[in-house]
Amino acid sequence: MEYDFSKLNDREFEILAASVIEKELKNKVEIFKSGRDGGVDGRFWIGEKNEGIIQCKRYLETPYPQLISKLKTEEFDKVKKLNPSKYIFVTSKKLSRNNKQEIKEIFKPYINSERDIWGLEDLNTFLSKKENQDIVERNYKLWITSTSVLDILYNNAIKGRSQFTIREIEEKAYRYVVTDNHHKGLRILEENNVIILTGEPGIGKTTLADNLAIHYIAKGYEFCDIEENINEAESLFRENEQKKILFYCDDFLGSNMYDAINNKKDSHIVKFISRIKKDKSKKFILTSRTNILNKAYSLSHIFQNLKIRDNEFLLTIKNLTNLDKAKILYNHIYHSNLPEQFIDIIYEDKRYKEIIKHQNFNPRIIEFITDSSFIGNLKPENYWAYIIKSLDQPEVIWADYFQNQTDDCVRALTYLTVFNNGKITEDNLRNSYTTFLKIHTVNMGDTSDKSFEAIRKLATKSLLNRNLIGENKYEYVLFNPSIADFVLNEYSNEIALICNILKSLDNEVSIDYLHALLKSNKINNSYTGRILEDLFDYFFENKLESEDWDFLIALCYFDFLNATINKRIALFLNTLINANNPSGNRLWELLIILSEFERKIEFKNFKFLYNFIMDVEDEDTLKKLFDFIDVHNIDDETILIQIDILLEKYLRSFVDSNDLDVDYAKHINQTYSYYEGHPEIDVDIHGIEDEIRENLDSFLDGFNVSVLEKISFSTSSIVSGIDVDSKVTRYLESYEPDYDRDSYGGYYSGRSGEDDIDAIFER
Repeated sequence: MEYDFSKLNDREFEILAASVIEKELKNKVEIFKSGRDGGVDGRFWIGEKNEGIIQCKRYLETPYPQLISKLKTEEFDKVKKLNPSKYIFVTSKKLSRNNKQEIKEIFKPYINSERDIWGLEDLNTFLSKKENQDIVERNYKLWITSTSVLDILYNNAIKGRSQFTIREIEEKAYRYVVTDNHHKGLRILEENNVIILTGEPGIGKTTLADNLAIHYIAKGYEFCDIEENINEAESLFRENEQKKILFYCDDFLGSNMYDAINNKKDSHIVKFISRIKKDKSKKFILTSRTNILNKAYSLSHIFQNLKIRDNEFLLTIKNLTNLDKAKILYNHIYHSNLPEQFIDIIYEDKRYKEIIKHQNFNPRIIEFITDSSFIGNLKPENYWAYIIKSLDQPEVIWADYFQNQTDDCVRALTYLTVFNNGKITEDNLRNSYTTFLKIHTVNMGDTSDKSFEAIRKLATKSLLNRNLIGENKYEYVLFNPSIADFVLNEYSNEIALICNILKSLDNEVSIDYLHALLKSNKINNSYTGRILEDLFDYFFENKLESEDWDFLIALCYFDFLNATINKRIALFLNTLINANNPSGNRLWELLIILSEFERKIEFKNFKFLYNFIMDVEDEDTLKKLFDFIDVHNIDDETILIQIDILLEKYLRSFVDSNDLDVDYAKHINQTYSYYEGHPEIDVDIHGIEDEIRENLDSFLDGFNVSVLEKISFSTSSIVSGIDVDSKVTRYLESYEPDYDRDSYGGYYSGRSGEDDIDAIFER
């Protein structure tokens, strides 16, 4: 077993070493809060009076000769002054037999045996033993970076996107600080299976969600990263009912909140949450910005009925304690590549306290101000002013870098990624970049290479991240979510720029994103007409000719603003309904548009619906389709057969997941008789079937009755096909939680006093 000690900071390594020696010696080891230790990282007693000392030196990247020099010139004098009866030396460097002999000679007579010198191999061997796994699990960073846990993490990703997400989480985990929120989050997930993390931007929602996810993945849960479509998660749930799966959705609702609610996707989310709550083999982690969740709550009766804001699975991340902030800042500095003279600026006159106590402190800003790639040519003497300005005015974080340290071509890649809802494949970004340079005036600046390959290298790791999502396939995402906030705030009045970005992207994702931005006033509504007219002029004829129905539906799914656009939409609809075999997956929006324009369209037939309804699985679109069939008195046999099949499939999935809330307990005889030590259970099968039938009939009350009669739909075939015995067995199964709430440790546990903060930063 291999462990990555490089992810631990100096204090974490000291705590680990103390735990190891304590267990090895079977003797209590005292550890002291961070600060000047005089050469003592741990202390134990031999008998009543003889003191033993532990000293830890990581020296990961220090050459061995330099290590020996430091031990001779600095450490030996400390040990001699302490004069311990026993001295144990621990390092994370690899040590040969000769190395140990040399170290023993340096510390003679305090080190009596080479067994008191611990190197990398000794630590790995000790920690790999089964009886010592409790030490590993208490040390969070060591646990998640062990080879065994990493193997589990990567093997438990269900699809390519999920694999990347896990790798990204693991790479950032070394800066993570375990706080009370971490423990609260695990408790909520154990008790309710679902957690929604909410809080202000940059407070650490995603980081907490990431590390809660790691806990369960390492415990054997497969990992599914839900990007936009809850249907893929529902499908996976149905296909793997008995399997342990963790579903993960970062920025749930997000910029698509209005679409989610207008398209009735809120009901999908609520139903999925309800299903997860009932199944101990599944977990669901979601994050949402507070303002987004509150707005969604005010707009959605479904969210209100679920009482999301009052629910036991909602965790609002409040302000961190000063001690938590100190740990976060220290971790970022410790693992940063900041030059020493910049770090000195933070330590000067204990300025770190000013950062910790600043009202705008949040992990996102700390990540930015401690990353040398964003500092550019800043001189050390100007660094403190830069830090304070970043804290006082967080919006300037990106303003200076974006506008003064990049060129138009790098900015172009950023615009395209932002307006593609924050992520875009490499092929699409390359094509969009080429188009953008042709249709938008770009200052090419100097004569340097402006090819996509050259520019994307400049943009990555500063404004964009390039992630492998498949074999030789890459995706670009924003380096930090706040980049989108800055771009949208700074350029929301640049109509020509916005239109040219969308023209260059030429896809439904960007059009949908525009719709969300307009609805949420991220782009001034007074510009809506101009933007839409420009986009219709550019796209309409071409998309109509190529019969790109889904794109046209996305383009048309806006508020209908003027006669010119209305005529074009009417032309599109007339063309669509008379096409031989149109197809697409945006049936909900299509039905809304058709309903809006129903008086302007002469329906010769309804064959245009055939391919649109093949994969419909959600209740709201089915209801909308039923109403459309009733209004237009559709008797097309193919359509009626399709909706009959779809409705039965949908109801079966409800029964299978017990979303009908069948109370199995009341149909099970609770008077147990025992024979040979085993309980006998009497189950009223007919009672369960009757309740399922009643609940299905009640559920169907929301569907158009005339259409149900037209297709002669009956719930009998569904009820007769249910394996009630297996459902009762599943109901009776019990799940034991496998989470030890006390299995995580952190730094020194204490109040966030001034001395404790100073001790953390003591050099």
